[in-house]
Amino acid sequence: MTPSIGDWLNQSSSEPGEVSARYDEWATSYDADLASWSYQAPAVVAGAVLSRLPATGTVLDVGCGTGLVGRELRARGFGGRVIGLDLSAASLEVAQESGAYDVLERADLQQPLTLEDDSVDAVVCVGVMTYLPDVEATWREFARVARPSGVLVATQREDLWAERDCQAILDRLRAEGRLASSDVVGPAPYLPDGYGGGDAVACYYLTAVVA
Repeated sequence: MTPSIGDWLNQSSSEPGEVSARYDEWATSYDADLASWSYQAPAVVAGAVLSRLPATGTVLDVGCGTGLVGRELRARGFGGRVIGLDLSAASLEVAQESGAYDVLERADLQQPLTLEDDSVDAVVCVGVMTYLPDVEATWREFARVARPSGVLVATQREDLWAERDCQAILDRLRAEGRLASSDVVGPAPYLPDGYGGGDAVACYYLTAVVA
């Protein structure tokens, strides 16, 4: 593990060049490090998606990294299409080796997505909202690319949920008719062992249905 990774993660830098460089450097040890920190979110999110989606369809994994969510989906029998987007080229190489993804593309996730409207059945975003400070623009993009009745599942760190006014954004999207429903669970375990032995990190899990 990169010696300074815990400190860097706590800083919550969202500058794309810095994020890309750090995750490129971390890619080869990322999976082992996260396992040692008892990382639970990919399994939780995969279960949430598949409880609302048949074993076919298309899932967009925004910020797929090394492919942890894709692997969890496949391990649970998902036979549909999985598209992964990430800023880190090195992480995408690891995800490619997993065989869990049909399409992998490098993308700056702070920019609008290149997918067409109503083109996927589910959007997942795990461990990535930390680096996407414009929460409202991000969630609007998720709702745009998801088909009506599609599902959005995302995590947001506990400390950033209030700081970035996430509940108010959800309420606004529902009031506008962009979301038919939303359910928020948390704060719930995210990294129970912290960033390599530090304080435990909790998150909120959001599940929303597109109108």
